[in-house]
Amino acid sequence: MPRSVVTGVEDYRASDDSVTLECRTDAEFVPSAFKYRDESDADAVSRTVPVTVRFYRPDAFRFELAANPEAGVTESLTDLDEEAIAADVDLDVTERDGELRLRTRSLAVRVGLDPWSFRVEGADGRILFEEQRGDVDVHGDHRVDPLGFEERTEDSGPDRVVAAGTAFALAPDERLYGFGEKFTEFDKRGQTVSSWTVEPYGTETEDSYKNVPFHLSTRGYGLLVDTTHRVEYDLGRESTASATVSVSDDSFAFVFFCGPSFADVLSTYTALSGRSERPPKWSFGVWMSRLGYESREHLEAITQRLRDEEIPCDVVHLDPFWMREFHSCDLEWDTDQFPDPEAMIEGLHDRGFRLSLWEHPYVPVGTEAFETARDNGYFLQDGAGKPYVMDSLCQGDYRGAIVDFTNPEAVEWWKDKHRALVEMGVDVFKTDYGEGVPEDAVFANGRTGKSMHNLYPFLYNRAVYEAVREVNGAEDALVWGRSAWTGSQRFPMYWGGDAQTTFNGMHSALRGGLSASLSGFPFWSHDIGGFRGTPTTETYVRWAQFGLLSSHARCHGTTPREPWAFGEEATRIFRKFARLRYRLVSYLYSYAEGARRTGLPIVRPLVLHYQDDPATHHLDTQYLLGEELLVAPVFDPNGEVDVYLPEGEWVDWWSGERYTGGRTLHRTVPLDEVPLFVRAGSVLPLHEPSQTVREGTPDRVTLRVTPRSDGETRASFDFYDEDRDRVAAIDCRVAADGSSVELSIDGGRTEPFAARVVDASRRPETVAVNGRPLGEVDGDPGPGEWTYEADGSAIVIEP
Repeated sequence: MPRSVVTGVEDYRASDDSVTLECRTDAEFVPSAFKYRDESDADAVSRTVPVTVRFYRPDAFRFELAANPEAGVTESLTDLDEEAIAADVDLDVTERDGELRLRTRSLAVRVGLDPWSFRVEGADGRILFEEQRGDVDVHGDHRVDPLGFEERTEDSGPDRVVAAGTAFALAPDERLYGFGEKFTEFDKRGQTVSSWTVEPYGTETEDSYKNVPFHLSTRGYGLLVDTTHRVEYDLGRESTASATVSVSDDSFAFVFFCGPSFADVLSTYTALSGRSERPPKWSFGVWMSRLGYESREHLEAITQRLRDEEIPCDVVHLDPFWMREFHSCDLEWDTDQFPDPEAMIEGLHDRGFRLSLWEHPYVPVGTEAFETARDNGYFLQDGAGKPYVMDSLCQGDYRGAIVDFTNPEAVEWWKDKHRALVEMGVDVFKTDYGEGVPEDAVFANGRTGKSMHNLYPFLYNRAVYEAVREVNGAEDALVWGRSAWTGSQRFPMYWGGDAQTTFNGMHSALRGGLSASLSGFPFWSHDIGGFRGTPTTETYVRWAQFGLLSSHARCHGTTPREPWAFGEEATRIFRKFARLRYRLVSYLYSYAEGARRTGLPIVRPLVLHYQDDPATHHLDTQYLLGEELLVAPVFDPNGEVDVYLPEGEWVDWWSGERYTGGRTLHRTVPLDEVPLFVRAGSVLPLHEPSQTVREGTPDRVTLRVTPRSDGETRASFDFYDEDRDRVAAIDCRVAADGSSVELSIDGGRTEPFAARVVDASRRPETVAVNGRPLGEVDGDPGPGEWTYEADGSAIVIEP
């Protein structure tokens, strides 16, 4: 296809926060595979197009090339909240030495006027991003296509723009992360990536359910391609010196975020694209599921066994069998298999269980729901004014049509169905599928699947999430989604799809989650044990350890996933780690509140906090749970695992042994353990486990303080105090020689808290809480007292 390339700037105009450039284009960079018939053909496509650079704030701007400006501005479907990140820019625009320089206090954008060039520098002059024009082979031919657009001849007649994009240089040591939930290698450099949502039938290929055209670079920036169209990346595969990005549209726009830290970029990016509400507290309990529980009797037997085995659990899930055969998805109960569902749900609630129901946004033919939607125009159309009916669309491989969530009446119809179920007592819906929109399908808003395919999961999950929220309120609103696009994190939460029941499947699930966490998704889960087939006992147990130390934890698959299906030892180990999870609920819930305010994830790749440590750049076999805990799942049936400890000091959760960071440990781990380390210099809130998550601030929270061994400790934690709906800043100072301990709890509320300072090498001389000295006692301390346990090297404080 012919490609027109921006080669220079004919004119420009500046305002307080932006510059618009009228850019000359020509065809001098035509890829070698394409040859014009003669020079006049190349001249015919030469014209000017506008390029706009508009700053939202000193460290973030939007860049847009409009290849068809005469068509007018098309409303963006991405729904970005520009006001959320807006700040005074104080933009300085100067022209010097053939360059236009756009400066803020954080960035300098340098635009070459003739010839065209584009570079972004940090405040220190370091190059963050640079359009690539110097990547040529020995013949002088360009390996990559710089800024421009492609045209295609239609029916041997006129040409139309079909794609636009650019190339950018890759530094030799640059690493790239994100792009949504991607199951291939964590560092995406050297790969090709397609941002086009599909059903990948597994988690071992580049195909994925959750595509987000956003990435982070170790050069210190983030870049969001602002589109809902298909986006194709080459991230150094064709040429190791360059990356390319191409959008199947007649405009190309991106938002550039300067960090330099990944945490800063994610915070700004999620403010723009939308942050997640804090999920319900009960959602942090264990979810038990399989494909599937086929009757009320079956479900109730499972819930009784969970309580008999004393396995903590808060949510049970019903997959398609809750609906009648050939009626998935009309959202109507099969009352033969599940008689009196209202009474069933009431009984579940009485025993401390929440209920989740499966669905997809496809309605099967032959149902009353199909006829209602067809007659009222609630389905996507086929371009001839008829519903787009397809074979093998619905669960069970039968015919159906797709609900059109751009039609307000269709949205209300779908929400009404959910509202009735929520009013009955259903707590959450598993919003499966959503990847099946054809490119030629026509929506009520006039768009086709070309621009709506990727956005569809966003609209689908939003409708269901809002229906739950409208009945239960924001604090109890939740979906359990599979497919997603930019901004979908607003509707928590998502799981990783259909992983293999193998250690490879387990590892790919973790890789996908780590990529999602660097794409704006703070909450993420996966099927413990994998989806299709039966995992070995070792795989199930190791996956359970990983899953129970994730943001959210759900057992699911095509065969039984209850721990007793794998024997007594597996049940014992599952119970052990489930109880550990429930001890950590306040810790996880505090990070959930933090995610609501900052956009940072709960499950974090090490590179998020140790960006300058090259050893973390490829590390996708372990993760941080918050900042205080490091988890290294075991992916080997023999228990072999390598654990990298980053800088600092780390304490083994099980043995208490201390290690200096910057090293790799090789471990052979027994089946009932997983490598778990606590960061020295930290405060970790813990409480007694229970069979279900309890609402409200626990009656007793023990603050585990882990001091450093190499100097004074100043440890802190932002604890979400649910009863008061506020964050309490907890700080603890331990003198370098251990002679004094000072505990401070923001707001002065000390009632639910106790503290345990571990690895205390000596009896302190003074212990104070909120500036008030406490008295030492020999036995168990009471309010306002402390004691030193010499045998356990611990200081126990009762404020």
